[in-house]
Amino acid sequence: MSNIPPALKLNIRPRILFQVAKAAWEGKLFERQEDICRMIKAEFEDKTARQYVTNQIRIAMGLSPHDSDEIINDYDEEALMGMGSEPIVVANPDACRLCLEPRACEQHCPVGAISHDETGRLKIDHTRCLGDGTCIGVCEFGALAQKSQFVPLINLLKQHTHPVYASVAPAFAGQFGPGTTPGKLRTALLKLGFTDMVETALYADLVTIKEAFEFNDHVKTDRDFMITSCCCPIWIKLVENKFPELVVHISPSVSPMIASGRVIKTLEPEAKVVFIGPCVAKKSEALLPDLKGAIDYVLTFQELSTIFAAAAINPADETDEENATASWGGRLYGRTGGVSSAVAATLVKLVPRRAQSLKAIKVDGIPDCQKLLTEIKAGKIDANFIEGMACKGGCVGGPGRIIPSEEGTRCVNEYSILSHAQTPVENPHIYAVLARLGGVNIINGDGSNIPAMTGENPMAAILSRKLTTSPADAKALVLPG
Repeated sequence: MSNIPPALKLNIRPRILFQVAKAAWEGKLFERQEDICRMIKAEFEDKTARQYVTNQIRIAMGLSPHDSDEIINDYDEEALMGMGSEPIVVANPDACRLCLEPRACEQHCPVGAISHDETGRLKIDHTRCLGDGTCIGVCEFGALAQKSQFVPLINLLKQHTHPVYASVAPAFAGQFGPGTTPGKLRTALLKLGFTDMVETALYADLVTIKEAFEFNDHVKTDRDFMITSCCCPIWIKLVENKFPELVVHISPSVSPMIASGRVIKTLEPEAKVVFIGPCVAKKSEALLPDLKGAIDYVLTFQELSTIFAAAAINPADETDEENATASWGGRLYGRTGGVSSAVAATLVKLVPRRAQSLKAIKVDGIPDCQKLLTEIKAGKIDANFIEGMACKGGCVGGPGRIIPSEEGTRCVNEYSILSHAQTPVENPHIYAVLARLGGVNIINGDGSNIPAMTGENPMAAILSRKLTTSPADAKALVLPG
């Protein structure tokens, strides 16, 4: 690759993502695939560069790299219409050959899943890879990437065959610029063709109730503890892969992302649900056998921003039509410590006598997560509610974010304070959701229903009766109609 420009010019992924999204939005992706390749390849001269550009276009389309000069083969067209496939994090190895040692991807991979052969070609050990996407952010050459899913999503939005809901992660606050309010983002998504935007934080409220109940049920002595499963699939995968003896302490609740898809599809079976957040690993979570079908597509904030650009939509210019539904606690899930804070505040409302017994510890970043889990395994931890996040700062630090994690944390905190309710217990939207569900299983990973509780708090009795009041009694519903 002697004729390739410097590393920063080599990372052509953002340009390719835009061109692919624009062609898909205009309905001309198949006709323009070669034009895109020629446009980008004009910066290069040799055949290796052609191979590199070809594979970057394939990754942008959600396809795996291959050794052919053809962008799309006959068997790829069906794959382009689907949700996606594992692995999500893939390598375009031809881009690695100008990278000098020590290679940033190898240095930053927390589990040593990346290596290079004698010719410099990159390899990923997918049996060890956690799918966190740290390597993507440190690769100057664009050799590591996540497969995108916006090609079939754009087709779906254009066809208008199903209602399509955007479940937007709590970390969204501030991601699309200071001029883009939540209401303006919602309007921009409606303009793209979504039926509506819902806060994933509303479903975090639902899971918060579940985990508060679980804490009360399972933490009885000073030797008991509970590992939250609420947000981070990397945290759970880390426990399962490297600390299997601790798996019994993981909450069986699904994540708010999965809960959002299950709730929406229970209430509106024909609906499609798209999760939008900062996390690459959510693409893999949506494909897990026990969870598959809840979420149809996963986009990062960066990918959504690319689609907006391709469709010539500037969210900051749209009208402000907010449909706020989540509590302070649910919105806090977007940053480190949010789950612990939400569960603690909810326990005060649900089971006041147990609230003081919750001793939470929170940790972020995979190395610190591994250190904490090692200490727990050795019995050296003085806590009974364990919260782990793979990214520094929590979800706001995810590789698909747009703004720095510190700014993301500030924005999440500010938006959380604006909520109409502090906890799910005061949130009328939660009562509306539970009333419409009528006790249908949504948030347990093991197939059981929301646990009933006895106790002095009215919320426990309401949940035990599965809520039979009319959803019209609530101030607003999670879905229209």
